[in-house]
Amino acid sequence: MARRKPEQVRLERLLRLIAALIDTPRFLSIEELHQRVGISRGEDSAGYPENGSAAKRAFHRDMNQLAEAAIPVISGPVPGQERETWGYRIRKQDYSLPEMDFEADELAALHRAATAVRFDGVSGSEALWKLGGRVGEGTDAELAAVPVHPALADLFQAVTEQRVAEFSYGGQSRSVQPWTLAFDLGHWYMVGHDQGRNDKRTFRVDRIEDSVTLGQPGGFEQPEGTAGWVPLQPWKFGPGPAVTARLRVDAGQAVWAARRLGQEPSEKDSDGSAVFEIAVRSPDAFRSLVLEFLEHAEILGPPDLRADMVAWLERFGR
Repeated sequence: MARRKPEQVRLERLLRLIAALIDTPRFLSIEELHQRVGISRGEDSAGYPENGSAAKRAFHRDMNQLAEAAIPVISGPVPGQERETWGYRIRKQDYSLPEMDFEADELAALHRAATAVRFDGVSGSEALWKLGGRVGEGTDAELAAVPVHPALADLFQAVTEQRVAEFSYGGQSRSVQPWTLAFDLGHWYMVGHDQGRNDKRTFRVDRIEDSVTLGQPGGFEQPEGTAGWVPLQPWKFGPGPAVTARLRVDAGQAVWAARRLGQEPSEKDSDGSAVFEIAVRSPDAFRSLVLEFLEHAEILGPPDLRADMVAWLERFGR
């Protein structure tokens, strides 16, 4: 059986600590919390060291992590002690979410949204029941199926905590500073700085081989503006084949359009306007994209997409 990563062991210990802090009506001393969390029986075992001073140091590191995560731990005197002893707890009302109290039409909208996008291996039904039950009809028109890859959790952690990620890709070892993650055309992608090649690279997550090893938090500084390098493009999601749309954007919006679309124009006119060729699987999402530019964009083709936009605008204007 493969050994667990140190960060996985620390996470389990933190979860045990949170559970102990919540599941008590009074303040618990450090020693009591050590007993409830448990003693580590090796590097692969979650718990505190047997050595008292080492256990206290680990406990205070854990408390600092909870504070950084804005988890509301409060402190106070432990009752029944001969000498004053300070303890800790989390009040359930401070940690729990308030009741949502959704109206029936809001629950119905959530039900349709939860059935429109499928995350492989993940069901939204349990969450819907906790929010008040499934109201109204779901939808059989699945807009997208989003795969969940085993490496995603580690990569999201690497991006948010700025940890260097090491993994095997294409049969070669890679050491990457991950800048951003995005879902595009049915696949997850990671963009970052490949330290071995000293260059920006894009990696398809489902092609990562074996597991991902993470470095320490704050292992690099993310460059300015990198979060938008792989933009989410919902007009590319959909069950049908892609059609190539031609969109002309006025000169004043051309640079922003290139950033929004994540591509350079296929043509540039003498007046500075630009023509982009865009793969479209969802006409509704493409219409929303065009509306972002207001009167500064025009669909040149194909005729069906142009007619769809004209018909929608005519209905809206009645």
